[in-house]
Amino acid sequence: MDNKLLTIQKLRSENLTLSVAESCTGGKIASDIVSFEGVSDIFLGGVVTYSIDSKIKILKIEKVRIEEFGVVSAEIAKDMSIGVKELFGSDISIAVTGNVGLKSGDGLSTVGQVFISINFKNKVDVWEFNLDDDRNTNIQNAVSKVFSLLENIL
Repeated sequence: MDNKLLTIQKLRSENLTLSVAESCTGGKIASDIVSFEGVSDIFLGGVVTYSIDSKIKILKIEKVRIEEFGVVSAEIAKDMSIGVKELFGSDISIAVTGNVGLKSGDGLSTVGQVFISINFKNKVDVWEFNLDDDRNTNIQNAVSKVFSLLENIL
């Protein structure tokens, strides 16, 4: 069975709600979640905070933290998951920031570097991945990793 479907079923069986903050995945996580019928009982919403300004304005991340750590970092992934959890009031939040393209968008991160953060039960975990495929495949791989990580912690 598809790990995405298993994850959705686990969330439902445990009566847990979910929210997402996406940057480099551009809404693919939310899109994959809503492809399952009736998920409005568990999926509260998501935001695509692709720009630095949107991370600051929507997720309330301090600009000084972005300047200190870089937008593609474990620290900002963690801040994103905290911000989106507060925004939607979900039980679980997921955040993804990374550099999936052909060149470094921020000049600091390496191409293929992705950070995924999951905020659950007052604990925020962050994982780093180094993907080495083309842009679209890197996005798909990041989304797959999100679902695998979420399934593992449920």
